[in-house]
Order: sequence, then structure tokens, then C-alpha cells
Amino acid sequence: MAIDREDTLKKAEKLLRQGKLDAAIAEYLKVVVDHPGDWATANALGDLYARAGQQDLAASEYTRIGRHFVDEGFYSKAGAIYKKLLKLRPDDESVQLALADISHKQGLLADAKAQLSAIAARRRNRGDKAGAAEIVVQLGTMDPSDFDARTLAARTVIEMGDEEGAAARFRSLYDDLLEKGRDAEALLALREAVRLSPHDQEPRLVLARSAVLSGDFEGARAFLDRETAGDDPTLQMVLLEMDLRSGELDEARELLRTLVARGAEQRDRVTELAWATAASNPDAAFVVIDALVDAAGAAGTFGDAAALLHEFAARVPNQIPALLKLVEVCVDGGLEARMYEAQAQLADAYLGMGQAAEARVIAEDLVAREPWERAHIERFRRALMILRVPDPDSLIATRLSGEVPFIARDLFPEKAAAPLPEPPAPPPLVAEPAVRTVPEPEPFDEPPPAEPAEIAPPTLEAPPPSSTPEEVDLSHALGDFSAPAPQPQRVPPSQLPESADVTAPDAEANRPGGSDQSAQHMTLARTYLEMGLSDEAIGPLEIASRATRFRFEAASLLGRIFQDRGDTARGIEWLERAAEAPAPGEEDSRALLYDLGTMVEESGDTARALAVFLELQSEAGDYRDVAERVERLARVETGG
Repeated sequence: MAIDREDTLKKAEKLLRQGKLDAAIAEYLKVVVDHPGDWATANALGDLYARAGQQDLAASEYTRIGRHFVDEGFYSKAGAIYKKLLKLRPDDESVQLALADISHKQGLLADAKAQLSAIAARRRNRGDKAGAAEIVVQLGTMDPSDFDARTLAARTVIEMGDEEGAAARFRSLYDDLLEKGRDAEALLALREAVRLSPHDQEPRLVLARSAVLSGDFEGARAFLDRETAGDDPTLQMVLLEMDLRSGELDEARELLRTLVARGAEQRDRVTELAWATAASNPDAAFVVIDALVDAAGAAGTFGDAAALLHEFAARVPNQIPALLKLVEVCVDGGLEARMYEAQAQLADAYLGMGQAAEARVIAEDLVAREPWERAHIERFRRALMILRVPDPDSLIATRLSGEVPFIARDLFPEKAAAPLPEPPAPPPLVAEPAVRTVPEPEPFDEPPPAEPAEIAPPTLEAPPPSSTPEEVDLSHALGDFSAPAPQPQRVPPSQLPESADVTAPDAEANRPGGSDQSAQHMTLARTYLEMGLSDEAIGPLEIASRATRFRFEAASLLGRIFQDRGDTARGIEWLERAAEAPAPGEEDSRALLYDLGTMVEESGDTARALAVFLELQSEAGDYRDVAERVERLARVETGG
């Protein structure tokens, strides 16, 4: 039968005021039994038990209340109850552990640590090492920012015999220390993790990389070797980097064969490593590039092989082994235009190293092919001077005049259907030839004259080699060799000579054989584009664009090549040049203007793009989405 709670509590209060403690406890107990969820009354009952000296009953009541508050998440109330309980049982570890847990949940870390430290000290005093170790481990998990406690906990776990668990704790310490910028301490923690768990590959890889970056290659090898790396390409890449940085190039070559054979992804990673190494260790970088080039050559992708070597030569100028390899690849792959560029680079490298004999052979070949190219003649002259040949200018003039055999070897007979452009036509012969024929002199040991004879500045282009020797005055073509010859370079359409201007006469067509040369260059460019060699097509297209009848096609193609390469400015410039030339048909003209307007809009120049699309709209009306583009661009310009 239920009791009257209010009446019972009043009766208990009267008894308590009368000093009848036991009778009051009995009344409070009736309420708690009838209403077990009346926690206020239960707390009052516990207090009365404590006043009456009934410690066990008070502790039991406090424990029941405290557990309820913890379960409900009322940690402040639970903490207050457990503190009452701790006063009754100051040495009760279960109470201290519960109070530490409550303090931890409240974020009162200092209180929680104090409770746990007291337990650990008590256990150590009574010789309970295992129990004390458990508390140390618990302290290490309580505060993530207390790295000292976490480290002590990890070492304690080792003493407890759980090395894998300790390794996991040290790995966690590494991550958190690294995040805090405490790199040195992080690496020490990771070393402990690897020591405890030597088969864990990821931390070994991190330590090996760290040692490599600091130049400690021996230290790196303590964490990584070929057996440890196995077939893991990531670990093999680290080994490769170690071999390259430590100068173990033979071992690097062996690893490279394995990595390059794994596929495109690993080849890309190997290539990135080569570029990262090129500046500090070009010889090691070339070992990597050499392996990649050999793989590309074996696959028949000579264009890729040449591109790698070309990039390497740009990053590491004048490295002779790389340039020799580039010439070899160009010959094997039939990359004629790139081969001549590589030969010129190789000749310059030989000259820079003082290897004039090799430079002379290459320079002679280049001059024989392009006798009008001043840079080739200057290379030839420098080689002759280093070889101490007397009067090199006379010898060069003799060579160019055709009085002695001076023939370029055709390494690409299969391209006979598309011959290289002929040199410019010779100027009219002077009335009285002034150059005497001089046979090639032998080198001599006496020093050359202090200064070569002055030669008049050039006014006309050098004539092509002749099949029948005759004396010709070539002084006007040789120019002043005392100054370095300018290197040939590609120029944007805005900087082309006036003879190539759309309003000027066709410069190529006006030269003897010029029209045929323009056609040959256009044919060569089309061939390159069909083969996917857009880089090789640029030079021939630039030359062909100087002829009126090829200007529209060549300039259009150049614009789209540069657009594909992300060079928007040059792409726009060439498309504008094409737009100024006569188009083959109305649709070609409209498509070009549309592409030009699109590219200009993508560049961010909305006013200029609007002008292009308005022009196209006036000519073609509702062409594609021109009307929509005009409306949108107009709103942008007016701010609407």
C-alpha cells in the first residue's frame, strides 16, 4: 500500500527536530523504498546514515545516487555525491577511479590526474607495480596534449609486454607531435614505433625519407633496403632516390629498369624525381632520363624520348652525354628538325669544353646543310680558331664557294619526297672576283694572329653551295666574325619582318624559288600535325605563314596549337593574323572569327571579344550561338 509521501516527510522532519535520528531515518527510508527515484530524499537519507555513523548504509545510498547521475550525464551532481562518498572511504580506489572519470568527463583534467596519481602512488607504496602501471597508462590516455604522460604511458605498455600496443601509441604520438610542429620529437617517437614493430612499412618509409632529405643516407639504409622494399614501388622509389643522392648509380640503374617497366604511373614518378635532382646532381638525373629514353625508344615512341632529352638539355645545358643521346634518338626516330637543333647544341657544348675537333665535324655538317645560317658559320669559325687553323675566314670562304668537297650527309632519305628548303638564291656576281682559292691548311703550332682580318658587314645573303667550283666574292656574306653570331629564334607574328606583313608583297613568293619553299614548309607542317608532332610543326608553319596563299591556313593552325598549349596570348595573336588573310571559303572565315572571339573571351578581354562577335554577327547573322554571346558580353560591358 502506497504511503502518503508528504505526510511521511513532515513526520520525519518533526522526529529529526526532536533529536530522534533513528526514527527519522525510518521515515525517510519508507519514502525511498516507496519512491526509489526520489533522489533528493535518497540523498537526505544518505546524509542521515552518515550522521548516525552507519557508514556502509550511507556509502551504499551515495553509490546508488552517484551511478544514476553518471548514467544520466549529470556529472556535476555525480561529482558532488562521489566526493561525499570519498570522505566516508578515503582509501577506496573504486571511488577515486569513479571520481577521476567524472572529472575527466567534465573537462577537469587537473582533478582527474590528481585522483589517478594518488592511486598510482598508493599502489607503488604497497608494491603493486602492475596496478601502478595501469594507472600510468590511464593517465597517458586522458590528456592528448600531455605528451610527457603519453610517452610515459607508451613506455609503460612496453614494460607490460605489449610491444605492438606501445608501437601504436608511439605512432599516434608522432602524428600529434608533427601536427604541433615538434618534428624532432615526432621522429624520435616514430623511431620507437619502428623499433617495436619493424615490419610496419609506412613509418620505415617516413624515417628513410627524412634521413635522405637530411643527407643521412647511411641512416636511411637502417630503415630501408631492397629486401624490405620487396615489390612495393613506393619503397623502391625511396631506394632509388637514396641511390641517386648517395652516388650509387649502378644500383640506381638496376632499380630504374624495374620501375620504368611498371607502367606510365611509375614512369611519371621517376621523371619527377629526375627533374627534382637535375639542379643539384645532373649526372644522377641523366641516369634516370637515360633509362626513360631507352624505354621509350624500345617502345618506338622516339618523339617522347626526344622530348625528355630536350627538357633535360634545357634544365642542364651543355651536358654532352645527354646531347649525344638526343642526336642518336633523333636519327633513330627520323626527327630531322629536332636533330639539327640538337647538333647545334652539341657543337656549342663541345666548344664550351674545348673539344674543337668534334665541334668542327658537327659545324661543318650544319654549314653544309644551311650555309646561309650565320650561327652555324660562327660555330665553324670558333672550332677552327681553337684548332689554331690559320686564317679561318679564308678557309670558311673556300668551303662555302664549293671549291673543295663540302657535302651534308642525308640521314633521312625516306623524306626525299618532302625536301628541305633550298638556301636563298645567290646575289649577282661582282664584276671582279676578289677571293682567291686557298686549300685547307694543316694545323700548326704557332699562335694565330692576334686579330682576324676585318670583313665588311653583310649586305646580302650567302649563296648556296655550287656543284661546279668557281671563284665568288663571299666577303659580303661572311660578315664580321669578331662578334658572336645571333642565335636563331622563333618570333611571334607581331614581330615578323615587314616583308611578312599581310599588306606587304608576298616575301617568300618574291624570292627565287620562294613559292616552292613555302609550299614545302606547309607540306612539312601538315605531315608533322598528322603525326601528332605539333611542336615540330610550329617552325614550318611560321615560315609558311609569310606566304599570302598559305597565311590563313598556317596562322589558323598556329593559333590553335598555342591555344592547346595554354599560351592564349600567342594563340590570339596568330588567329588575328589569320583573320587578316584571305580565307579559302566563307565558312572557314566564320569559324575562325568564332574561335578567335571565344579565345579572347576566355582570356578575360570581354570588350575585345564583343567586338569580334559583333563583326561575325554582322557578316553571318544567326551563326551558332553568336547572338547569345553578344547579348551576354554586352551585359557584362554595360554592367547590366
